[in-house]
Amino acid sequence: MRQLQILSNTFHTLQNERGFAMLYLRENTTKYKQDMLGYFAKSNLNIKQLKLDIAQQSGNKMDLEQQKLIQTIEKSLKKLKANRLALLHLESKAGTVFDLYSYQLISPIIQLMTHLILKIKNTHPSAISAYCFFLQWKEKVGLERSIIMRGFAESNSNKNKCIEHIKVLINEQQYYKKSFLSLATIEQKSFIQAIYQTPDIDTLHTIHHQLTTHGKSDILSKMSTKDWFALISKKMNKLHDIEEKLRLTLEGKHQLSKHKINTPITSERLAYKITLFQDMPINKVEQIISHSKIYQIPKNKVLILEKNPVTHLYIVLMGWVKIFKQNNGQSEILQIIGNNETVLEHCLFTHQVFNANAKTITDTLMLSIPINVLNHTLEQSSKFTHNFIVMSAQKTNTALQNLQSIKHKNTEQRMGEFFLKLLNDKKWQSNTIQLPYNKSLISSYLGMSREVFSRNLKHLSHQGISIEKKTITITNKEKLCKYCHFDANNQCYNFQHNQCRYNEQNK
Repeated sequence: MRQLQILSNTFHTLQNERGFAMLYLRENTTKYKQDMLGYFAKSNLNIKQLKLDIAQQSGNKMDLEQQKLIQTIEKSLKKLKANRLALLHLESKAGTVFDLYSYQLISPIIQLMTHLILKIKNTHPSAISAYCFFLQWKEKVGLERSIIMRGFAESNSNKNKCIEHIKVLINEQQYYKKSFLSLATIEQKSFIQAIYQTPDIDTLHTIHHQLTTHGKSDILSKMSTKDWFALISKKMNKLHDIEEKLRLTLEGKHQLSKHKINTPITSERLAYKITLFQDMPINKVEQIISHSKIYQIPKNKVLILEKNPVTHLYIVLMGWVKIFKQNNGQSEILQIIGNNETVLEHCLFTHQVFNANAKTITDTLMLSIPINVLNHTLEQSSKFTHNFIVMSAQKTNTALQNLQSIKHKNTEQRMGEFFLKLLNDKKWQSNTIQLPYNKSLISSYLGMSREVFSRNLKHLSHQGISIEKKTITITNKEKLCKYCHFDANNQCYNFQHNQCRYNEQNK
């Protein structure tokens, strides 16, 4: 955590130095030289700490990515001294200065911070992901400060030259802010309130509204560059204070909702029984679980956001999770994940980021295995690797079945197959089953409208299947067997226990 603090402070002081450098070039006079030297001095205090920390870390084992990022940062810091000298003598172009700070120093520092955050043990994955999004949000605000300054520097007569670029940055700020809030814990969300309790920040938000709606801002056009720098710097300092709090609470206990989830006392036993640990030595399973976490996640809580770094393997112990994509503001459901199923596990190997979103649709009990623990276990245990492949293959097979059903089967057949699966989950022990989530979600998952789903429910009532709210009553369970097919019967409880009449006919 100490290294993370040093990087955070260096990140912030370099952001401030970059912003004031743009102001210094805009004014095109050395009267602000002492101020500029002051920003250099503040950065140097943190850079000195960073260099000492890197020297101390050099003797420790670092992975390849960490080594590369540190090498990039060290190389750029060497350039910084000569570039500062040219900057002080007004011999630098705004673009050159901006690129050095933004892409050669700040960007790799953020990447290194993210890399280190992912290694923190016993921290909720949502808290880690939220912190990573917060870093990106803070940098987009820093870029806004610098790019408007850069626009001033390149054109004294046109303060709004970079408006289009700023509009893009404002949208990106909103994206990272919303992403942070959707993943953040209750405590993390509470820190954000402080940023909206300052009148100066309200002025900045008014400027944003004017720029995005009218393409110009009368408030901004009347401001001097120094006033603009002072205004947005207040927000930057607020964000740095919040980042400090976020970092200090990363290792604490995290609550995602005020809603209390009722979970079984034996929740840890559920983890031991999942397919992933089947036929493995108990000591090996205990070792994995000791380095993992079981979390209670409330209904309608975002678990994964697309393009978010892959940090953990998620396995549903109890509950339901939807996998979806956002297209033109519409949510397209790709999968519904239930008990004993992994969430977007293919991204662990094919991507460094998730390629879809995941959100709980019921209160959910989730096992979270850190990616470094997963990779180590895959290397050490052939049985674990075999089980992982089997689970992935079963999910792929189910996805193909669902696709085939949507393409080649009518709505009644799709609904019948869905009810049959619910009955299998209950091991045919009752004539009553519960819909696991709302009808709109079920109809969307089955590739039909809510109206079509409701009409077919009425049709199925003639076959002895009735529904009252979320409860389905089936007078003759075997009637659902007509919706069975070869790929499904091998997973059917009735078929496996020689109680299926179709199994008897085929003997």
